[in-house]
Amino acid sequence: MNEIKINRGVTPGAYSIEDIFTNLKNVKILQNVFGSIKELEDVFSKTRLVVDINNHYMHVKNEDATIVVSLNHLKNSDDVTLYLDIVHELVHVKQQRQGLDLYDKSYSYVDRPTEIEAYVVAVEEAKRLGMGHNAIMDYLQVEWITSEEHKRLATHVGLVH
Repeated sequence: MNEIKINRGVTPGAYSIEDIFTNLKNVKILQNVFGSIKELEDVFSKTRLVVDINNHYMHVKNEDATIVVSLNHLKNSDDVTLYLDIVHELVHVKQQRQGLDLYDKSYSYVDRPTEIEAYVVAVEEAKRLGMGHNAIMDYLQVEWITSEEHKRLATHVGLVH
């Protein structure tokens, strides 16, 4: 994580991933997610990252795999959260490139296969960074899910049995 630099001094607009997250391409887990350096290079060259002023965190547009980051999230969240979020969202970029529906409404958020896969990767990376169980559980707690859904998500990613 030390090699990743996060550029927080930007204004709303369109950027390359590396304009905001320097050295992210060198992260081993992303090389594993995309299967090859060549594929990862292609993703980084074709994926736009948009910083906007809407009040959200980060998401991927289903139609074109653009990553959207809230300026507030970028400026105010801690480095580890931003790093895990971009890793999570890049899993969604891979899924979108495979033709998957990232927002399949036939599933609740915590049961959606695309979300589970992205969280599994983020949790794996959190463990590699040395985050403890409670810190990872906190990372999984987002305000749009209930405590029951939080427990289900933690079960899906192997943190709770």
